[in-house]
Amino acid sequence: MISSALADLYFPLTANQGSGYQEFEACPALKPCIRCFWVYTDQRDQIVIPDTCMDIILRTDQSGKTDVFFCGINDFTFTSKNDEAHPGERLIGIRFHFWAVASFCRGSLKAVRNTQDQLEFYFPGWAEALIESFNEAANLEELWPKWETFLLDQQHENPIPPVIDRAAEIIIRRKGVLSIKELAAELGIDQRWMERRFLDSYGVSCKRLSLLIRYQLIWQACLQDHDFNIQDTVADYGFYDQAHLLNFFKKYHSTQGLSFFSKTKQR
Repeated sequence: MISSALADLYFPLTANQGSGYQEFEACPALKPCIRCFWVYTDQRDQIVIPDTCMDIILRTDQSGKTDVFFCGINDFTFTSKNDEAHPGERLIGIRFHFWAVASFCRGSLKAVRNTQDQLEFYFPGWAEALIESFNEAANLEELWPKWETFLLDQQHENPIPPVIDRAAEIIIRRKGVLSIKELAAELGIDQRWMERRFLDSYGVSCKRLSLLIRYQLIWQACLQDHDFNIQDTVADYGFYDQAHLLNFFKKYHSTQGLSFFSKTKQR
């Protein structure tokens, strides 16, 4: 399955969330589609970076108020402010890989970029079902299997043409460094058709997805590669020079993250 191949190649990361943030793996059947289940209980503001994923989030507070919302793929960093209207707030999320959302939702995803208010349109009836499972579960260990069963019941045949998933795989393998015109030619498909299908399937254009994947892979290298070298990164990711790389990274990350990124030059 192409989703398994993509999940083996690409594992996007969020910003560091601190002790109040936890991630939990999905069951093997859902792992190619679900990046993770997650919980956030810290009452501080949190930085949200482009991770190329989409989330369904259940929000609950100490008063018992509960709601569910859908966050489409985003292409900029922002700060999610602590909502004083929800004291004791806890966020519980399902994080989907970008290639998997179309296998669960209804309709085209071309209008989901940077949105948070279209759950019922794309996932009709999900809010009630997820809240019911949450209310029935005594703890998170009981909740995840309930949600997994629900997700498996809701999953339908992948509507994305295999050639479009293949295009996404090539973008990942080449670290987002490629010409969209050349990509279409390599796959033997019309570029305009490919662009339309990317928007319908992933919520972003080929070019924008390539840029976000390039950013994500650089961010991962910053966090995980102890031998990180900024000059090697300039060459590996197709930048003209160090300034070009830093300006690119700054478009997608916070000032705080840029400061961390700059420190890696000393490694």
